[in-house]
Amino acid sequence: MKKEKVLIVDMLNMYVRNFSAFAMSNDNGELVSGIYGSLASIRSQIEIHQPHYVFIAWEGEKSSERRRKTLTEYKEGRSFKGLNRKHFDSSEEDEKDSFARQLILLKECLGDLPVYQLGVKYLEADDVIAYLCKKVLKDNYEKIIVSSDKDYFQLIDETTTVFRPIKTKANKIGQFINTEWMSDIEECYPPNYTLIKSLCGDKSDNIEGVKGVGEKTVKKDFPFLSNIQEYTIDNIQEYALEQVANKQNRYQKYIDNKDLIEMNYKLVQLLDPNISITSVDTIYRIIEKSNLKFNSPNFRIKLLSEGISPSNIDNWVSSFATIKTSSIEI
Repeated sequence: MKKEKVLIVDMLNMYVRNFSAFAMSNDNGELVSGIYGSLASIRSQIEIHQPHYVFIAWEGEKSSERRRKTLTEYKEGRSFKGLNRKHFDSSEEDEKDSFARQLILLKECLGDLPVYQLGVKYLEADDVIAYLCKKVLKDNYEKIIVSSDKDYFQLIDETTTVFRPIKTKANKIGQFINTEWMSDIEECYPPNYTLIKSLCGDKSDNIEGVKGVGEKTVKKDFPFLSNIQEYTIDNIQEYALEQVANKQNRYQKYIDNKDLIEMNYKLVQLLDPNISITSVDTIYRIIEKSNLKFNSPNFRIKLLSEGISPSNIDNWVSSFATIKTSSIEI
C-alpha cells in the first residue's frame, strides 16, 4: 500500500529567503514580500509534491540556548539580512519592523490553513523536523523536507527526501535530494553527512571546523563515507591513525582536533534528536490537539486587510483545499 505524503517546511528558512529575495509593497507602501512570497511558496510546494498533510516547523523561543551550552558562540552576532537594495530603498530599521510584522501575520494566515504549526521552546526548527522524521512519523509516511539548508541531508533515507527550492538552469523548480542523489552527486551515505559537517564546521552558525578542511577534502581523505554504512567519529580517528602510521601526515590534523570534532558532532547531528521529555510531550500535544480546518473566508480577509489580493487567489484556495483536515495517525 502506498504511503501517504507529508510535507515538512522549515518555515523561517522559507520566510527569510522570500523576504530577502525581492521587494513587493501593498497599496499603502508597506512591504509584503515576506508573507506573499512565503504563502505562494507553500502553495507551490503543495502543487509540486501533492502531500496529504503539511507540517510547518518554526524556531522556538530561546532556540539557540541548548547548543550554546556546548558552544557559547553558537549563532552569536548574526547580522540582519534584509532586502536586495537594488530593488527597494528602505532603512534597516524599517526592514526589521516589516520583517517582524509580516512574520506575525504569516503565522495568523497559516492558522486558517489545514496545517500543523510546531514551535517548541528551546528547540530549533531542525530539531523539530528531525524528531518528526525519526520518531513521530518514522517510516509510516513519505516525508518531504522543504529547506535550502544542507543540514537535513543527514536525515535522507528511503522514506525521507529533501527538496531545496533553489532554481537553476538545470533545476527549473528546485532540487530533489534523495538517496540516489546523495550517492551519485554528494558521494556520501546520508547519515555520514553528519561526520562531514563535524569535520568542516558551519561558519554561518559560528561552528569552526578543522582548519583548512572543506567537504571536498573530507571526501578525498575519507572515501569510505560513500559506502552504504553508517560510520562514527571513532572510525574517522582509527582511519586517520592508520594513515599517519603509513606516513600520510596530512591526517594528523584530524587526530589533533578530536575534541573539536566530537563537540561539533553534538552540535550538528540530527540523527538521534537529543531533546527533553517536556519538549517531546509538547510536540505530541500540539499534533494531537490541532484542530485542522481550512477557514477560506478568514484567510481571504486577512490578505485583503493587508492589501494583498493575488489575481490567482482562487487557485491558491484550491491548492490549500487539497490538504487533509483529518488528524494524522501517529
